[in-house]
Amino acid sequence: MFINKRFSMLLLSLLLFALPTVAQDPTPSTVPGGASIRLDVVVTDKSGNPVSGLQLEDLTLLDNRAPQTITSFKAVDGQQARVEVVLVIDTVNVGARELAIERQEIKRFLKTDKGHLAYPTTFAVLTETGMQLDLSFSRDGNAINSALDHYRFPLRSSGRDAGRDAHLSGPAPSFDSLFQLLAEEGERLGRKLIVWISPNWPMLWDAQDSADVKKGQQLLPSMVKISKQLREGQITLYMVDPSGTADLELGLEDIPVNHTRPVDTATQSGGLALHPGNDMASAMRRCVADARTYYEISFNSATAERPNEYHHLEIRVAKPGLTARTRQGYYSQPPRAENFAAGSEQPGHAGGDNNPSGAAPEDAGNAVYANAHPYLDWPLQQLTEHIPELRAIQPAADQQQLPVILENMGRTMDDFVRNIGDLIADEDVTQEKLNAKGKVEEKQRVRDNYLILHHGYEWGASAEYRMDDKGTRLRPMGLEKGYLVTSGYALSCIRFSTIAQRQSRFRYLGDETLGSRETYVLGFAQVPGEATFTTAMMGTGGQAVDMLEQGILWVDKHGLQILRMRSDLLVPNAEIGLEQLTTEATFGEVRLQDVPNSLWLPGDVDVYMEINKKKYRNEHHYTNYRRYRVSVKIGASQ
Repeated sequence: MFINKRFSMLLLSLLLFALPTVAQDPTPSTVPGGASIRLDVVVTDKSGNPVSGLQLEDLTLLDNRAPQTITSFKAVDGQQARVEVVLVIDTVNVGARELAIERQEIKRFLKTDKGHLAYPTTFAVLTETGMQLDLSFSRDGNAINSALDHYRFPLRSSGRDAGRDAHLSGPAPSFDSLFQLLAEEGERLGRKLIVWISPNWPMLWDAQDSADVKKGQQLLPSMVKISKQLREGQITLYMVDPSGTADLELGLEDIPVNHTRPVDTATQSGGLALHPGNDMASAMRRCVADARTYYEISFNSATAERPNEYHHLEIRVAKPGLTARTRQGYYSQPPRAENFAAGSEQPGHAGGDNNPSGAAPEDAGNAVYANAHPYLDWPLQQLTEHIPELRAIQPAADQQQLPVILENMGRTMDDFVRNIGDLIADEDVTQEKLNAKGKVEEKQRVRDNYLILHHGYEWGASAEYRMDDKGTRLRPMGLEKGYLVTSGYALSCIRFSTIAQRQSRFRYLGDETLGSRETYVLGFAQVPGEATFTTAMMGTGGQAVDMLEQGILWVDKHGLQILRMRSDLLVPNAEIGLEQLTTEATFGEVRLQDVPNSLWLPGDVDVYMEINKKKYRNEHHYTNYRRYRVSVKIGASQ
């Protein structure tokens, strides 16, 4: 058998989680203790200009009108943050005349400041066959204008009315395209502003019409999904409607917002629904100005008794004349089976609108994890006895710092994702068979070239290979002699990137000195049904068993990179007789000429296993990381 790490989170994975069931007459709860939710808050004066310089004490967060504790606060300068803008051009819900006006107004907007745009920008085109998105973001408005001039806008079906009322037949495909766009943008890093330029299409159901109740229940899972995509993807939607005469004022809503129209989704996401007539360029500038200065806050969501309990959010500003705008609500879910027992500490969770169905995740091993008790839930003294490396830890007083630590660590991992590229290293592996007392009975040593290929977010064992000096891929080494083969650790930190953190829950354990470096110490446990980065044990016949992990991270306080990681099985796997799998990895600084900042990659990885009453240990040592620039065909040796 051999063991590897594999990461199969595809770019459209946001579309793949289970659809929620419908909750009848939900009774909201405002008792905190659920997932940690992050909000982008824009505060404006009476003229609509963003306001900077506020402090935490200036803001009050209400969840269903009940004050909630803000667990983190950060003032953001938009010029220093990751912000992207997408302009959506609607060819489905407008006639030829309106489309021509839209294009001219977009060109005016792109020429602002002589074409020097404040943020990377691109455009998407809504067509009858779906959303066509150009992913080549640029700050050069003149270049984007040139691309628009050369873009061939599709002609509408011959049977469609070309007049202003043509949009009456377009809500369903437009709604589907909104899903598509949110899924695409949700995978990108940073904050995203989507400016949708179109008349507002009719809603697919009317919440006030009793005849539409059943249709609303059918659409509720989709609306919960959109809410989750907007929040987790840091997406704010803006609606610019040239057909109207008045902007939509925000109001207090105690019922779930109808997400089947962009005007509703825009205000729900914290954006604006503007009706500027023909002066759309000014409206677009107003939308983008939201990113100039804003505030990032987080809070612990309320727990729920039933799935999809809608919670209205409101931010109040202590200073007169100022108005705060953020996401207007979220859908709260019942606690998961693996949540904390009453009276225990509650670390944060990088998630939200979690487990939309409120049911157990639908994976083959769900029953295995139903009674899992991750050690991050243990009292610290018990955890220290189990993991002696924590003996010098200074315990954390509370979890207030956790959201900020996770955010900054996630950004460091995001930089790693962008800069890693293709690498090769020298690997020295010692494989050992141990007796019942843990003494070495047999061992062998293998040296090879370890190839790491960049595959975006589809990484893991599929992106790490062993080769000989001639570039031929090696078969798993030692299997024929009864050793276990382990691999796939070079990219293991990707599970802690911003987009992947939602697959685990975390606890801030405290601070500890590691060598000469001060570190934050975090516990983590993968969430059954959410995690896609798994440990796989594969038999010689090719059948694989996926397993989830828990562990400890030592995170450098200065650079927020991971210096050390320990991982263990979330639960033993009785199916294959695996009682223990413990991996300890230390990471070292690697400098490459084409990357301005250092990469932190494994130097040593020790793996200990107990399976079918036998014990094994593998020790990996990696040196001489360098760029791999030769194109070769990766294939099994003959």
